[in-house]
Amino acid sequence: MSGITYKGPINPNPKDDEAGIIIYGYVPSLALGIIGIITFVLVAAGHAFWFLSPKGRVRGRRWFHGLLFIGALMEIGGYAARLASHKRPFVISSFIAQYFLIVVAPVLFSAAIYLSLSLAARGFEGGERLLVIRPKMVLAFFVSADVICTVIQVVGAALIGSSESAQVRGKPSSITPEQANDILLAGLAVQCFSFTCFLLILLVAIYRSSRRTAGSNSYAFNSASHHPKLRSFLWVILATGLLILLRTTFRLAETGQGFFGFASTHESLFGTLEYLPVILALAIWAIFPPARFLPPLGQEGGNVQDRPSVSSESGRGLTEKQARPLGLDRERV
Repeated sequence: MSGITYKGPINPNPKDDEAGIIIYGYVPSLALGIIGIITFVLVAAGHAFWFLSPKGRVRGRRWFHGLLFIGALMEIGGYAARLASHKRPFVISSFIAQYFLIVVAPVLFSAAIYLSLSLAARGFEGGERLLVIRPKMVLAFFVSADVICTVIQVVGAALIGSSESAQVRGKPSSITPEQANDILLAGLAVQCFSFTCFLLILLVAIYRSSRRTAGSNSYAFNSASHHPKLRSFLWVILATGLLILLRTTFRLAETGQGFFGFASTHESLFGTLEYLPVILALAIWAIFPPARFLPPLGQEGGNVQDRPSVSSESGRGLTEKQARPLGLDRERV
């Protein structure tokens, strides 16, 4: 971060709530602010619908859409602050608000994606065998990592705002903007690492869902590979996960360069690598929610009557439902 200097407009007579420079490095776009608010309102409405609707009652639905809804509200607040900064770009509070909200909101989206894989594994018979670790461990480990990332990023973003505010006003601060930036950088690095590990687990699950195994004890595993909805669900999780990873990687690179670096001072990069991946991920989940793939409550894990239960030579490979007309009793054979 050292060595990077500000090259933007100067405010010769800053008011009490203003800085002498534009901390963004540019005047935020009016169009992007308006588009951001409108599009995030639309996806927030979509997730509110799935959260409240009696349709598609599936396990974990409220938690999943609740996380995305709250995150979308934070994005709306962030882009509203950017819109305010378009009119008054030197105001410090608007910059702090948008930075905090837009940086932290995707942590909730990551948590929702972690939850979605656990729901996929538990919603279909044999789904748990697709994972290299148990679904509960997926949630416990990655959500814990997410909480740590959230705390670090919240602290870093808040300290950046307070230290920048103190610096531009000529007041003493217990921490420099560079030090605060390093805290945020650490949080983003942890998030990138944990999310990459999650995607590797997801890729293994997708690979396993596309193949069958031999052996009499592999029915539950094979049944998972016969669920087209499960495979579709996993691909949706992967697509949205890659979008969030792209956004987080951009933020990591941006934070690594520091304020007034190339990534921070070019709004086209912000629009392409921050706004676009996030809105696409939320829109995908609004159009293809878990309810489109998961069985309704009470029907998770598939129908037990469709499991192979006959092991005799005359009834091998038949389901329990098919064996009954032949007079083949499971205990007898």
